[in-house]
Amino acid sequence: MTRISARVACCAFVSFAAFTGGAHAAANPMGLAYKTTTNVSLYAKPTGLVIAGRCNRYDPAFANVRAKGGEVLAYLVPTARPDHPVCALDTSFYMNNLGAVPLWPYPSYGQRSLWPNTRLPDIRAGSKWILHVVAYVEKLMRENKVDGVFLDAVGARPYSSLADWNSWSMTEKNAYTAGIVDLVRRLDAKRRAIRPSFIIVNNGKWDRRDGNTIGFAGERYVDGIMMEQPAAMNAYHLNTIKRTFSNLGHRRTIVLTNTREEAIAWSKVSGVTHVGAQRDGTFAYPPTPVVSFKTLDDR
Repeated sequence: MTRISARVACCAFVSFAAFTGGAHAAANPMGLAYKTTTNVSLYAKPTGLVIAGRCNRYDPAFANVRAKGGEVLAYLVPTARPDHPVCALDTSFYMNNLGAVPLWPYPSYGQRSLWPNTRLPDIRAGSKWILHVVAYVEKLMRENKVDGVFLDAVGARPYSSLADWNSWSMTEKNAYTAGIVDLVRRLDAKRRAIRPSFIIVNNGKWDRRDGNTIGFAGERYVDGIMMEQPAAMNAYHLNTIKRTFSNLGHRRTIVLTNTREEAIAWSKVSGVTHVGAQRDGTFAYPPTPVVSFKTLDDR
């Protein structure tokens, strides 16, 4: 995977019991099927959640998940254009021509990269790339072969070491955050007009953690976030996953952990709707579900 986004620094550890409640229904299972469909059929129940990869989302296994009440999200990474083609389906997202994707203009054109062997596209508000991503996702909404999108490395700021966020000027930082918010705002407007049940989840936080609050506007346009392998069950992570997202009524807040024990603990946290346990580098296919299935009936 292009790496599923970076982790943030850990805050002070707090009591798990303080953030769970007896009335909270445990979360549903989720899994990443980035390369193969091994174990995907195990999520074909209400309401299992599977994230299909860059190249396999039209595999019949995912249609089977949907037919039996599960949900399938299409993996897209709007903030990292690969330097080399991955597969035809992935290239179709990048304008059918990697060289045609306009790149981030700061501090010089095409210089920024969030991950090795990628370039940061021009995600400024209203850019040609933003409009292309929205049009691409609109097609997914209309063809109705997935239930939504999983937007990797999308949030108020990048956390990868290669991005070197602290070296950015405030003008560049604000342009990045405003562009990401513009992207999800446009996607939300499209789904409300075309298919309100369409799910939008981003892998990233809307808190820049620098005192600037402009990123929080993005929360109203998504159904939730993935919190990837949080270092600890601490106050910052617990409060982040409980935040209010879209008012469309189908909240999808995911915690992906390293171990099944951690996932089970997070499944009992108020605000969490889905949990999975997959270590870095093993996102090829999902493990057996870590918790049982509970019908949501919210779409």
